[in-house]
Amino acid sequence: MKQKLIVFFALCNVCLVRSQQKEDILVNINDQIEIIDGYIEFETFYLDPEEFLDKMADHGAELNGYYEHERLKKIIRKVGTRTTDIITTFYFWNDNLIYVNYQQRPYVETKNESGQVVLDYSNAYTKYESIHYFDNNKEIEKKEMGEPIEGIVLEKGFVGYAQKMKSLLDNKFYNRDTYRALQGKWLFIQNTEDYLMFEGTIRFNFYNGRFANRLKTRIENDVLICFFPMDDRTYRYKIESINDTMLVLTDLSSKEEFSYAKVE
Repeated sequence: MKQKLIVFFALCNVCLVRSQQKEDILVNINDQIEIIDGYIEFETFYLDPEEFLDKMADHGAELNGYYEHERLKKIIRKVGTRTTDIITTFYFWNDNLIYVNYQQRPYVETKNESGQVVLDYSNAYTKYESIHYFDNNKEIEKKEMGEPIEGIVLEKGFVGYAQKMKSLLDNKFYNRDTYRALQGKWLFIQNTEDYLMFEGTIRFNFYNGRFANRLKTRIENDVLICFFPMDDRTYRYKIESINDTMLVLTDLSSKEEFSYAKVE
C-alpha cells in the first residue's frame, strides 16, 4: 500500500510539473503574440490566389505575409466561400508556428432594391472560432467558441500548411529585389514580335505578338524557375544580369542565352 501511494504521488508531481510547464509556454506564446501585434512597420508580401488555392474561391481570396526584422511574423488568409468568409491567422516566432486563429464568418442577409433577401458580401459576423497553440510543431492547446457552419469542412494540419505558405512567402521576400526588377514587359532582342511579361510570380509568353502561355515562377539562387502548375514541365534559366533596361537569361538545359529589352 505504501509503495502504491509513493507511485501515486510521484505521478501527481509529474502531472503538476507538466501542467506548469504548459502554462508557462502558453503565457510565453501570448506574450509573443502581443509583441507581434505591436509591430507597426511590417513589410507585407502576398500570394496570388492560384498560389495557395487548389480551386478559385466563390467570393475572392487573399493571403498576406507580414515581415519584421527580416522574418515572417504573421500570415492572414481570407477565403470567400458561397456563404461565408473563412479567415485564418498564423503567428510565427523564430520561424516556428506558435498560434492559429481560425474563424468562420457568414455573410449577413439583407434586402436588395426589389425586396429580395440577398447576402451582403461586405458584411459578416463570427459564428465559429477556434484558437490553437503550438510548441515544437505540436498542438498543445485548443479552444472553440460557437458552432461550426454546416457544410464547411474544418481545417486540419495547420503546421504543414503554415510551413508551406511560409516557404512560398519567404521565396518572394528574400528575392524581392529580383522579383521587382522582373516586373513588366520585356522584348526579345532577336525578334521583337516575341516578348515576356511578368506580373507578380506569373510569366506570360507572347510569340509573334500573340499570347502563347503562362507559367508560374520562383527564384532560387539566381535561377528563374518557370513551370506549368498542371504538369511536370519545368524550365530553369540562370539570371545572368538584370537592370532597368536589360534582362539576360541562360537556359540551363540548352545553354542558349536570351537577351531582352525592357519596355516602359
